[in-house]
Amino acid sequence: MFGVLSFDATKEERDWPEPLQERLQLIAQVFANALERKNAEKKLRESEARLSLAAASADAGLWTLDPDTGQIWATDKTYEVLGLPPAAVFDLEKFLAVVHPEDHETILRDIRDAIQSGNESSTEYRVVLADGGVRWIAARGRRQGGEHGQPIRLMGVIIDITKSKVLEKELKALRDRLQAETDYLREEVRVSGNFDEIIGQSKPLKKVFQRIEQVAPTDSVVLVTGETGTGKELVARAIHNLSRRKDRLVVRVDCASLPSSLIENELFGREKGAYTGALTKQMGRFELADNSTLFLDEIGELSLELQAKLLRVVQDGQFERLGGPKTIKVDVRIIAATHRNLAEKVKNGTFREDLFYRLNVFSIHVPPLRERADDIPLLVRAFVHEFEQRMGKKIGPTAPESMRLLQTYSWPGNIRQLRNVIEQAVILSEGGQLNLQMPDALDAIASATLKEAEYHHILSVLEKTHWRIKGPDGAARQLGMNPSTLYSVMHRLNIPTNAEKDDMSS
Repeated sequence: MFGVLSFDATKEERDWPEPLQERLQLIAQVFANALERKNAEKKLRESEARLSLAAASADAGLWTLDPDTGQIWATDKTYEVLGLPPAAVFDLEKFLAVVHPEDHETILRDIRDAIQSGNESSTEYRVVLADGGVRWIAARGRRQGGEHGQPIRLMGVIIDITKSKVLEKELKALRDRLQAETDYLREEVRVSGNFDEIIGQSKPLKKVFQRIEQVAPTDSVVLVTGETGTGKELVARAIHNLSRRKDRLVVRVDCASLPSSLIENELFGREKGAYTGALTKQMGRFELADNSTLFLDEIGELSLELQAKLLRVVQDGQFERLGGPKTIKVDVRIIAATHRNLAEKVKNGTFREDLFYRLNVFSIHVPPLRERADDIPLLVRAFVHEFEQRMGKKIGPTAPESMRLLQTYSWPGNIRQLRNVIEQAVILSEGGQLNLQMPDALDAIASATLKEAEYHHILSVLEKTHWRIKGPDGAARQLGMNPSTLYSVMHRLNIPTNAEKDDMSS
C-alpha cells in the first residue's frame, strides 16, 4: 500500500527537510491504512450480508469471532440455535457458558487449530439450554484476513443437528438390537428342541391349555412348574404366542447352565471394560426382550445375590448393565419355570420369599408323562413322523403290545426320554416295523444318585397305588414305612401329594 500527500499550489520550488518528509510519509501511511481498513470492513460487511442471506435460506446461524478480543458477532438465528436471547455484547466467555462442560476443550482446540492452519474446520458440540435440555450443534468455520495487515477473524455457520443425533442414536440402538436378536436366534437354532406345539388331548393337559388361555392375554408374571422333560418351555412359548407380544421374539435364559457371574452378564448385559476381557458392549437378555417375553428356565437355580437383582427388575422394570451407571427401563413380561419346589426352598432359605411371591402370581403345573398316558400314542406318532423324515425311513403303525408297554412305563425322564426312545427305535427299525427297546427301570437309575433313585422308586409306588398313602393298599404299606415317615420323605424329595398337585393345577 502506497500513501501520497499532495499540495494544491506552491509559488516556488523548495527543498523539504528530510525530517519533515519522514513525518509527511508517516501521515500518508496512516491515511492509507485507515482507508484500507475501512475498505476491508466494508467488504467484510458485504460478505457477511451475503453469507447471512445464504445461512438464513439454509436455516443456519452465521457468526464471526475476533480472536484478539474474544468478541462475537452473530445473527439472530445463531442466538436461536444456541438457545440464547440476542445480546448487544456477546463474547467467547458467554458462549462457553452455554457449551456443555465436556465439550469446552474441543471448542478451544478447534479455534486454535483454525487460526493457525487457515484451513476450514468443522466440529460438533452440545449446548445446555435454560430448561436443562441438551442440544447438539454442528459448526463450520474458516480464518479470514491475516494478510497485508488485515485483522484475523474466524467466520462460520452453525446448525441444530439434535434431531439427526437422536435419530442416529435410535438407529444405532436398533442395529444393536437386531444384531443381538440375530445372535440369539442363531444360538436358539443350535440349542432348541424340535417341538413346535404341545401334543396331547388328555384331561390333565386340557387343564394346562385352559390355564394358558386364561393368562396369555394379560401381562402377568407366570410360574410354570413340573418335572424335568415335561415341556415347560413349550408352555411358555404358547403363552407368548397367544399374547399381545406375539410379534416379538420370546427370549430364553437357562438359569441352570451358567455360573452366577455369567448369568448376570447374560441377563443384564455389560459395558465395554466392565471387567477383564469385556472388550465390547453387550446387550443383555432383558434389553433384548423389551416389549416381549423373557422365559427364565430353572429359576430355582439362581443364587441369592442374583435373586435380589432380579427382584428389582420384576418390581420396577429397571436395571443397570455391568460396569454402567445408567439405569435402563424395560417393558418385559416374565415367565419363569422350575422343577424345584420353590416354597420348600423359601423355607430352607435358598430362595427369596419376596421374589417367590412376585413370581408366583399365576402358576401352571405341567403334569408328568405318567399322568397323561392317553397322550403317549399321539406323541409316539409325532416323533415317528419326525424321525422318518429325517432318516428317510417309512415306519408302519406301532404294534398294540409296544404301545401298551409305552403307556405303562413310568417315564422318569418324561417326554424328553420318550422322544429319545422313539429315535433309537427308528434307528434300529428295518422292514417298516418299529423296533422298540424299552429302557430297563434299573438301567434308568443305574447312574443316578441315591436321592434320585429313591425319588423314582417312591414315584413308581405312588403311581401303582393311585397316590393313596395310607391304608392296606397304600404306598406307605408297600414301601414298609409309616405314613408320616412317607410324607416327610416326599416333602424332602419335593414330591407333591395328590392334594398339592390339584392345588397346582387349579
